[in-house]
Amino acid sequence: MTEIRRDVQTVDAHGRRLAPLPDGVVLRDLITHTDERGTVCELYDPRWGVDPSDLVFAYMFTIRPGQAKGWGMHREHEDRYAFLDGELELVLYDAREDSPTVGLESRIFLTALHRKLLIIPRGVWHAERNPGLVDTRVVNFPTIQYDHTNPDKYRLPLDTDELPVTLGPGWVGW
Repeated sequence: MTEIRRDVQTVDAHGRRLAPLPDGVVLRDLITHTDERGTVCELYDPRWGVDPSDLVFAYMFTIRPGQAKGWGMHREHEDRYAFLDGELELVLYDAREDSPTVGLESRIFLTALHRKLLIIPRGVWHAERNPGLVDTRVVNFPTIQYDHTNPDKYRLPLDTDELPVTLGPGWVGW
């Protein structure tokens, strides 16, 4: 006989996430304004106060359906992802020895139905997967410009033993 289990609460009555995030990770709703002409969605505004660093560089990346990217980490800059379209499962692992959340693994699920701005601090490993049926589109506003000759990008394969994280089925890619 199959064991029947009660659901575990994941959000409060206002829809706020209950699971902890690594120290310094910020999630901010991106509001889409709609009228008879179409939509507009503000992606980043320093006046929001989510990150004190200047806006110095921006790029967009996609993840095809069923594909994944990661593990990646930066030592010199923070990522500031504006999630736009598709579906995204993001796994974060806090490897910062001086962090109050060192060793914390967090999972965030995003869809175009509820766009978010996500700040990922330096030293936090992250991997992204598209479990959906269309491309995922994300704009990144990192806190430093990309240096093609000396990238601030450190990588581990998705199936690494270096991080105590099990990604689970469906994680294909690098």
